[in-house]
Amino acid sequence: MIKISNLSYKYPRSEEFILKNISLTFNPGSLTLVIGSSGSGKSTLLRCINGLIPHFSGGKIAGQIEVFGLAPINQGVDEMAKKVGMVFQEPETQFVFDVVEDEIAFTLENQGMDRNAMHDRVSSILENLDIPHLRTKKIRELSGGEKQKVAIASVMVAQPDLLLLDEPTSQLDPSAADDVLKFITTLKRKLKITVIISEHRLERLLPFTDQVIYMGADHKVEFGSPQEIIPTKDIAPPIVKIARKLKLDPLPLILEDFPAINLGVNREAEKSPGNIISNQKRELFSLKDLSTSINGNKILKDVSLNLHEGEILALVGKNGAGKTTLLRSILGLLPSTGKKFFKGEDISGYSSGDLLKNFAYLPQNPNDLLFAESILEELQITLRNFHLEKTESELISFLRQFNLADKSHRYPRNLSAGEIQRTALAAVTIHDPSVILLDEPTRGMDYIAKENLAKLLRRWQNQGRTIFLITQDVEFAANVADSTSVIDSGEIIFSGDPRIAFTQFPAFQTQTSRLFPNTGWILPQDVPSNI
Repeated sequence: MIKISNLSYKYPRSEEFILKNISLTFNPGSLTLVIGSSGSGKSTLLRCINGLIPHFSGGKIAGQIEVFGLAPINQGVDEMAKKVGMVFQEPETQFVFDVVEDEIAFTLENQGMDRNAMHDRVSSILENLDIPHLRTKKIRELSGGEKQKVAIASVMVAQPDLLLLDEPTSQLDPSAADDVLKFITTLKRKLKITVIISEHRLERLLPFTDQVIYMGADHKVEFGSPQEIIPTKDIAPPIVKIARKLKLDPLPLILEDFPAINLGVNREAEKSPGNIISNQKRELFSLKDLSTSINGNKILKDVSLNLHEGEILALVGKNGAGKTTLLRSILGLLPSTGKKFFKGEDISGYSSGDLLKNFAYLPQNPNDLLFAESILEELQITLRNFHLEKTESELISFLRQFNLADKSHRYPRNLSAGEIQRTALAAVTIHDPSVILLDEPTRGMDYIAKENLAKLLRRWQNQGRTIFLITQDVEFAANVADSTSVIDSGEIIFSGDPRIAFTQFPAFQTQTSRLFPNTGWILPQDVPSNI
């Protein structure tokens, strides 16, 4: 039994409690989904349960937590690790070893497991997560999604009584995410493991969820079944938005429960003018036969792309396909062959420093960019690097578009994952770049934060900026992209209309396109209310 009574907590340097008088009970063997807006305390709750708070984070805590007979507030992380495993939002933070199989075996070694049994357990978890090919690889050579899978494997291999997962699928492609979640639920059923997951992409989790905790504004916490909680919230997956539009009752939460609808004739969605790049728009940036090799392995193979002024291009592909390598190669952070052009000028030989005068780059892990004591100082560091100046009032005004103006003096690393992501995005764009490169920009963002980001990207688009984003979030990509490219094994296999990419490639279909095949509909707003 897991029981929380009157739990309150506030971080060091913070004047406000992020958790206040929370009381919850989790049933053994259940899967609980924790939802809420960015910064509502979801990750904080998980860290209280495994003892990281207060023993690692400090701060002020009150109340009681009981986890299978242990008290994390009193006993700390080492004692809790015997029963509780946790996968963090940033998998890089929990790695100890350089090689994948050593990292996965580490917990079993600490338990004193027999070497043959350990080898079999590691092999089994690698097979179940479909990553046996990563066994002997260096962790630093892995993609973000591959690191996330390894982090999950390193925790689940010990078969804990309680498994805590903080955004476990945020960097996984849709197929990999489904595989991981199916494996987690299979392990839960076979070993009676209790699972608590904090996740923003509800469409992935609801089919497996027993109960939902909603962490709302003013420290209000609601607890119940998915059918009780989800229909009443603005935080909802596309299927719920469509069901509301069609006035279905009860609201289906998963694709299998959606009623069959006879559309009659084949119906095509109209293309929005905002999703068409005019032939009259000038080409701003292009790649010609770009190839990149790492340790003798050819990762990118003759990649050619064209981006126009004011275009949003989304690149999708499975984990390890070469997406991040492409962004890093564009900026000269990895050596490559081929040509790069900006406004018709060959910039292939430019240094990263020269390129960043016109380019902004948000990496997968935004923490890599944050060093200052406040958000304002992060912006000022960027300005100094480019020999620019802005007043504090100008910086506050700039932060409003990221919903960070009221947090301008906050310490960045004490923010939520979504707020950290927005802080880093503000820091890399304060110098007004022409091309913005985004690597998994929705990581840690709830539906509302993602819609705000979409509005921001469109505003930049209207200002003539070009945006190149790579993402595993197909719903977000379908919402914002003017054009879409698909990369597979380092090669671009498709470039063109998002309505083709998100309907005809099964691995990247949106919920809408799965519900209404052969219509061209990829978003809830495409679906007519009178069908």
